[in-house]
Amino acid sequence: MTDLHSLLAPYALNALDREERDRFEAHLDQCTHCQDELAGFVATAARLGDAVGHTPPPALRDRLLAEISQTPQERPVVTALAQRRGLRRTLPRLAMAAAFLIGAAGVGGYVVEHQNASQERQHNAQVQRVLASADAQTVEKVFDDGGNVRMVMSPSKDAAVIFANELPDPGDGKVYQVWLVGAKGPTSQGWFKRSDEMVMDGITRADRVAVTVEPAGGSKQPTSPPIATIPV
Repeated sequence: MTDLHSLLAPYALNALDREERDRFEAHLDQCTHCQDELAGFVATAARLGDAVGHTPPPALRDRLLAEISQTPQERPVVTALAQRRGLRRTLPRLAMAAAFLIGAAGVGGYVVEHQNASQERQHNAQVQRVLASADAQTVEKVFDDGGNVRMVMSPSKDAAVIFANELPDPGDGKVYQVWLVGAKGPTSQGWFKRSDEMVMDGITRADRVAVTVEPAGGSKQPTSPPIATIPV
């Protein structure tokens, strides 16, 4: 294998400079081995980048502290037998309640994590489908103030993946929004702050992709001139 194969992992992590990326992408068009390996690297990189922890809701802590504060504590003096019996009955109930609340929080966290993992797998599969296609083409827009937008499109899959990397800050209360523009006008594909990636379907029915600056949350239609236009 040539030294170009060693660039596979850095390419998946978007860690190559422009010259190295151009060399590797030219090689990637001809190397089915690297195409297969790239799909695995993309999925792994996405999992590492998106890995997050789940914190129990603040209400759980407040509720437990409230229960504890209302529980009579055993004093360092002789306590009446009836009081001790009451305390022995109360503490197990509190322990069971705490265990139930913590368990419920854990189940909720598991459900959220499972849903996120399912969405991540679906997204990774869509990205791999485009990147590994034989007719994948790459177009890039580099900004003078830093950052770039790179799009990999596959006409045979009727899809494209757009990668935004460290674009200039759009400003307070602003985001970048991506549009697929065709004969029927622009269709929103989503928005991001500075860096992100997204999959777009139906590119064969469009003639260009445009990026505009919009109010936070996105707009139904573009409200500003595009800062980047990429032909499809």
